[in-house]
Amino acid sequence: MTRATVLLGAVLFCSPAASARGLDVDQAISIALENDLGIVAAQAAERQAQAEAQQALLSLFPALSASGGYTRLGEVPYVEFDLSSMYGDTDTASDACDDISEDDLPAGWTLEMAVAMCEMISDWMSPDTSGAAVTRIEMGLADNYFAGVSVEQVLFAGGALHQARRAARDFHRASQDGVRGARHQAAYSAEQLFYGVVMARQAAQVTLQAQGTVDAYVADLANLVEVGMVGRAELLAAQAQASQARLDAMKAAHGARLAETTFRTTLGLPAGEPLELLLPDDLPIAVTSDRDQLLEQARARRPELAQLDATLDGMDHLASASWASWLPAIVVQGNMSWRNPNYALEPLWYRSTDLTVAASWQLWDRGVGLMGHKAARASWAQLRAQRELMSRMLEVEVQAAATTLDEALAQLEVARTGLDQASEALELEQQRFEQGMVNNTELLAAQAGAAGASLALLQAETSIHLAHAALRKAAGSEPEVSP
Repeated sequence: MTRATVLLGAVLFCSPAASARGLDVDQAISIALENDLGIVAAQAAERQAQAEAQQALLSLFPALSASGGYTRLGEVPYVEFDLSSMYGDTDTASDACDDISEDDLPAGWTLEMAVAMCEMISDWMSPDTSGAAVTRIEMGLADNYFAGVSVEQVLFAGGALHQARRAARDFHRASQDGVRGARHQAAYSAEQLFYGVVMARQAAQVTLQAQGTVDAYVADLANLVEVGMVGRAELLAAQAQASQARLDAMKAAHGARLAETTFRTTLGLPAGEPLELLLPDDLPIAVTSDRDQLLEQARARRPELAQLDATLDGMDHLASASWASWLPAIVVQGNMSWRNPNYALEPLWYRSTDLTVAASWQLWDRGVGLMGHKAARASWAQLRAQRELMSRMLEVEVQAAATTLDEALAQLEVARTGLDQASEALELEQQRFEQGMVNNTELLAAQAGAAGASLALLQAETSIHLAHAALRKAAGSEPEVSP
């Protein structure tokens, strides 16, 4: 068995190698970065924040609106004048203009002017005085149209619009850091699950080999019991040990299946496709940077901290915007409208324009603005405390990750030494077995010890990969993927 390749191998985990899909850790990370639903959700949140930032920018520009309408009157309103009640009869109304006295006219009026005015009014109220005495005047037309265009621009709003725009930009920046954080987490999870499957398969192999060794040992004891060389009690104890070994092998097999199912589900891999997990040829080296440098790097690169910082900036701007309710607002509005009929009730279009500059100032809001500002500052302080706590916990995370990597590297040396010792012990037991100095049981135990030491070395190497991945995440390094 080489360290470069860990096959699905072993009874319950492997199909023929030719049909298995080869997958290394970089490929697993690349697949996770493409399919992870956490990244999809973070990207959707980033697009939402971007749209809200653009919306806040557009609120600074004029707003244009248009309106229009059509009204059809079932019956046109009208008024009626009874000229007989005004002049006695229509003839009197017609002759009344002949009875005007020049002495009754105001200064500057001539008799001709007064008669002409009288006749004009009389004709308007009753164009045809030869008909009925009642005159009907319609107050509009059946078809009525309206159209209008309005432009509105906020000149001053206490700075609320500008602060809201700054806050929206900060929240957009926070959402971008959220996408980075989701990518970091997806890459780390994929790497963890990859090596988790490797370790679970290794554990299944170890327990399966242990079960085989114990079963062989029990078979040998049974033969020795039949010839009277070993007591029955020793056989019963070995059989109990074999039962426990089978249970351990079953649990390890179930753990390997669960780890692989979780890995496939997270990455979106087909359930029935055999996998051959390929380990890198080179192991990560020890970290040369000291703990203070790693901590400084983490505080500068971790997307979670950057996201909180951007959110804090946005909340600070929102708190500043709450003061706008105490300042006056000035808005300019221009309108252009068309109507038909016009004011003379003729079926013609009438156009009018107006320009309005309006100012409003809410002098007393019962303390609503003040309480809103206090609430915004309290939310800011709460988030600031969370950010400080995360910054402090980074020191613990970096320290733990660096220490775990140091321990994994030390464990590797122990595992290598153990493998050398187990290999040498197996070679000695084989020589003694060939010389008849030991029985088959002792040789099997030596073989199991050598196999266990080999797998212990693989697990130590896998632990180094996991510890290195944890340290990269703690330090805020970008995910390492294959090109």
